[in-house]
Amino acid sequence: MPMLALSVFNYFSGMRAVESVLREDLEGSAAHVARNIEESFGERESHLLELARLRAMRDYVRTAGGPAAQTARPTSTLLPPASAATTTTPGINQPSTGKGSDVPEDVRTQIRYLINNHRDFFESLTCISADGKPLFRVEIPKVGDDDDLPELKFQTEDFVTSTIRFNERVWAAASPAPLRSPVTQESYGAAIRSTVPIFVEGGSPRGALVAEMKTDSLCEAATRGFAAFDDSTSNRTAGREAVALTVRQIIVLDRTQRILYHTSDALKYQEVGVQMPLFRGIADRMAAGAGGSDFYDNRDGGRWLAGYRPAANGELSVAVARDYGSAVADIRRAGLAGIILSALAGLGAMVLVTIIARRAARRIERVAEGAAAIAKGDLDQRINVNSSDEIKGLANSFNLMSDRLRDHIARESETRQFESFMRLSAMLTHDLKNSIAGLSMLVQNCERRFHDEAFRADAVLSLREVTERLRRTVARLSEPAKSLSGEYKRDIKPTDLVPIIKRALATIAEPSRPLYEVEAKLPESLPAVVEEERIRSVVENLMVNALEAMGARGGRMTVEAGAEGEGRVFFSVSDTGVGMSEDFLRLRLFRAFATTKTKGIGLGLFTCREIVEAHGGRLDVESKLGAGTRFRVVLPSVPFIQSRDSGSGGHEQKRKTSATTDGRGA
Repeated sequence: MPMLALSVFNYFSGMRAVESVLREDLEGSAAHVARNIEESFGERESHLLELARLRAMRDYVRTAGGPAAQTARPTSTLLPPASAATTTTPGINQPSTGKGSDVPEDVRTQIRYLINNHRDFFESLTCISADGKPLFRVEIPKVGDDDDLPELKFQTEDFVTSTIRFNERVWAAASPAPLRSPVTQESYGAAIRSTVPIFVEGGSPRGALVAEMKTDSLCEAATRGFAAFDDSTSNRTAGREAVALTVRQIIVLDRTQRILYHTSDALKYQEVGVQMPLFRGIADRMAAGAGGSDFYDNRDGGRWLAGYRPAANGELSVAVARDYGSAVADIRRAGLAGIILSALAGLGAMVLVTIIARRAARRIERVAEGAAAIAKGDLDQRINVNSSDEIKGLANSFNLMSDRLRDHIARESETRQFESFMRLSAMLTHDLKNSIAGLSMLVQNCERRFHDEAFRADAVLSLREVTERLRRTVARLSEPAKSLSGEYKRDIKPTDLVPIIKRALATIAEPSRPLYEVEAKLPESLPAVVEEERIRSVVENLMVNALEAMGARGGRMTVEAGAEGEGRVFFSVSDTGVGMSEDFLRLRLFRAFATTKTKGIGLGLFTCREIVEAHGGRLDVESKLGAGTRFRVVLPSVPFIQSRDSGSGGHEQKRKTSATTDGRGA
């Protein structure tokens, strides 16, 4: 399929490339022909301008075009209408009546030179006065290729009565510039009249030269070398002989869409809509003065591409057309051959690949069956494949995997037992560490405040709590399965967190007041659905971590609590200690045995997160190295009401102790 797609793409790319080159060539050729036509008209008109500037011509017009000359001259007009152009014109082939001597010899010489050098392009040359009357007329006789050039005859009288056709704007001209009339049909073909004013002594023109130029001769000269013929192909139609087909044609139209020039002489002076109806769309655009290129079909069903451009100041339009089928024949044959070869090669490759794929599929099926058996637990399964390709390596890999999997399962069983023991030991070690920390602080306070009766009562209560906690820790050693599977979900019920937090502050934070500043922002009550003992250990552990993070340099510990949206509450513990790096937060913070402290085994935060997540909550942390850390615990909550002592405190408690406090209980 890729080979076939590539060959099709190359085929259409080649066709588009040839079409683009062909369009560019035809448009350039049309522009070149249009430029040649314009230059051909311009060359003849430049000679007319030189003749109009000739002093002898101006003197002749001033003298012959005066009032005396006009009264002596008949009032008949110059040219017959097109319908009467076939009649014999008196005076042209007759001997001169003597009036011809009125044309100066210098004028005659210049006119002979002009006409003899451009005989094929001029039909006649007429000089008229300011009132439109003819002064003289020269008609160019037709001669054969081998005939000598005849003497030109200057007719100065006995003109055929007719309307003189010339460009009336010549009398308003301010400078000697040629003015062209629209194309007309004459007996000899199409003609364009160029009118050149003759200025005598400034002011308005006193006369004009009117030259009838053969449009088809000018077009033929301008298009010479652009039409190409293919003599190997013939066009046979009913009632016609075989003629050579052109692979490139030149078409020149006037504004009425009449064919003034065509590579085929049979189509000259015909209407486009009659002889070339399928060319009508392009002809409409040509008549409107547009340029470009487009396709059209001929009567034989061939497809042609034509480039067209306006010419002769919009009076004409030139089209250069080429047989598109013959132009792209070679690339089309090569492209179709490439598509066929690609299709055959693709089919052959598909058959070969199908055979190979079926054999490989059967081997893969055997490997898949063996893998399925291994997945079901049959680790003694062996996969045997008789081949030397990648499937053989895959089968050997499955066999090796099953062997290693048997060994791994055996070792995994031993590892799980060891990990269970280590996990239980880690949790128990953490609980024992917290209990010992509480007892250590209590002993330190006893040395200073044992004389205080209230302190002794409180110390007894603390000893009872620590003793009960140690008893429960020892009891868990006798039920390791329960400890591992349901350690953090033993007795969940609605619990007020505020007393738990206050008790932890009194036990852990208050004895440290001389060194640390403690700030508590607590509501009157904060109900949560938790197991009281487990959450107490989380609160105590976070407070101990905060104090240890600040170290001997002291600092501030802030404890906050409150509602966290609907059905959630939070409490947080923040310190101004050393903080933690971003890498430690991302990679090691909540992993077992990871710590930044010089003392401890790194199980506190690991256990805290396990407890919080077991209650359906989350433990968040914010820390910046050198600025401190803030741990925030979010837990589920339900409405909870508990009567409180009038002396239990207000909505918020805030305790601050300066460095001068003696360290006794608040």
